[in-house]
Amino acid sequence: MGVVLDEKVVYQTPSPSVEKANVLWVSRHPPLPSQIQYLENKLGRIRIIQISGVIPNADTVIQLAKKYNASIIVPVLPLSFIARLAEVSKREGFAVLFARMEAIFQGSPEEAKSIQKEAPEKRTITTYADNTCKVHEFRGFEKVIAVEIKTELW
Repeated sequence: MGVVLDEKVVYQTPSPSVEKANVLWVSRHPPLPSQIQYLENKLGRIRIIQISGVIPNADTVIQLAKKYNASIIVPVLPLSFIARLAEVSKREGFAVLFARMEAIFQGSPEEAKSIQKEAPEKRTITTYADNTCKVHEFRGFEKVIAVEIKTELW
């Protein structure tokens, strides 16, 4: 049975028939308006292709980057996948970005919704099993150069 992923263009800078930088957004959540604006400020005209579903490995993302001619990958994936993407990024001609999200509140769902609504273009809510919520605010992107994972027998 093959891998089934949802692949869709979720945003593109309005400008017909003009070259755009392709951004592969690997997450079940679409980009926030402030994240889109940040990418446009850095790259100019962009097209964001969101990939969601169960990603089996980093090589699947690499193949999708090639398929869409992506110059940027923004992955919300396991650290081992991000490490692999960073490892091959220069050779394959793409950059890997990490969205810097700062936790600005933790508490009840009602309070979290109120705080998120103050700046919905840059804030998200994460709900935990105990029904507490965290509000995170987008602070910018950082380029992932390398990820080092060190382990020892336990």
